[in-house]
Amino acid sequence: LVSSCRCWTGDNIMTAKDEPSDEEMRKRLLPNPSDEDLIAAVTESFAKPGQKVSIVKKLESYDDKNFWVDIDGTHYLAKCHNGVESNDFINLYTEESAHEKSVIYLQTAIMKHLNENGITTSLPQSPINDHELPIPASIHEMPVHSEDDSPCDLVLRLFSWVPGRTMDSVKMLPLEALADAGRYLGKLSGALSSIDTSKLAACKRYHQWDGKNTRDLKGFVQYVDDPTRKSMVESVIAAFEEELIDSKEAEKLPVGLIHADFNDANILLDEHCFVSGVIDFGDTVESWRVLDLSVAMAYAMLTTYGKMNRGISAAAAFLRGYSSVCTLTDEELRHLVLLIACRLSCSVTLGAYSYKQAPENHYLLLHAKPGWDALGMIWGTDVGRRQEMRTILDKIFEQACSTKKGETGVIDCSDLSFPDPQVVDPFGEMRTTQSNKRRKLN
Repeated sequence: LVSSCRCWTGDNIMTAKDEPSDEEMRKRLLPNPSDEDLIAAVTESFAKPGQKVSIVKKLESYDDKNFWVDIDGTHYLAKCHNGVESNDFINLYTEESAHEKSVIYLQTAIMKHLNENGITTSLPQSPINDHELPIPASIHEMPVHSEDDSPCDLVLRLFSWVPGRTMDSVKMLPLEALADAGRYLGKLSGALSSIDTSKLAACKRYHQWDGKNTRDLKGFVQYVDDPTRKSMVESVIAAFEEELIDSKEAEKLPVGLIHADFNDANILLDEHCFVSGVIDFGDTVESWRVLDLSVAMAYAMLTTYGKMNRGISAAAAFLRGYSSVCTLTDEELRHLVLLIACRLSCSVTLGAYSYKQAPENHYLLLHAKPGWDALGMIWGTDVGRRQEMRTILDKIFEQACSTKKGETGVIDCSDLSFPDPQVVDPFGEMRTTQSNKRRKLN
């Protein structure tokens, strides 16, 4: 089978000037099936004769199209993969064992391994009639965002439905839930580290959202209209190059397989707000281990709790939970603030680019304003204030790491429950006075 769309599968973001980048191709080959297209494809590949398929809800997504579907009373997640990953898989699976180089194969191997090692996530279901593919999947011709590339052969997969509600759906999110999410990420990190990646070539692929590629945001900053915001992102990129790349500090950071998108839309909670599972391994790569944490802390600032002027508190609580399982190296902790700023910069910059390509996709605006606000708070444009903020955050994060390893139950975060600096502290003067008294006594 040869894909009918004109796809580009380069290994890097920038090749020849006349070739689109990986990120640009993802926007062109974004699946755009109608409800009827999706139902017909699921019915053909995954429903037994006589079974009825219906869409319960369209789910938020960035590069793929996800649907909550019902097949005769049983719920599933139907994922229509982006044309980039689909074409990659289609071109490889016809060669013996070559499919193991594909991102879709990587995701399948990871989900299977995690479910066997105490981490709850969805599992791909086998098609009813199509058994020629090396993994549980089917291929269907469907429209994509770019009319010039439509229709396109896309990979469709059906996943088991993981019980629970996504963290982003909880309107009154307790701080301790973020700490528990951090603890879960620590366990996930341990499970991922036990995967043999020798046959998972796709984990070493180039991915723009991989934090170690922050400098490549330079090609997308032009899509940020506001000059102040653009300058802020450019200063983050400059700091990344100076402090991590040019200094060779990046070479000291531990490397491992990471989820790379542990945000509140991918974290599932039970009725008590404890984490019950994790979904979406589309961004999984082998990269700096700390990036899993910095990505999660960045998005913790944008949760319903964080957006209530408690962004720094949210990030610190997440770190406390994570550090109850995993110990950060000195280098990881030292560069944590910068790496959080890198992820926020990546999110808002690529979000600005993507929205220019698909203004009808309001999901792209989900983290836009809160993301810019969070970046402005921890980084900003004033160099003096930025350094002061980084010093304070370093102290807060060091305090967050002061927790016992292996702690179970609810993690106490009372000392991390404070408002962001823009909120007036009515006890500020009293705290300063008491602090001065303690220093005199010591």
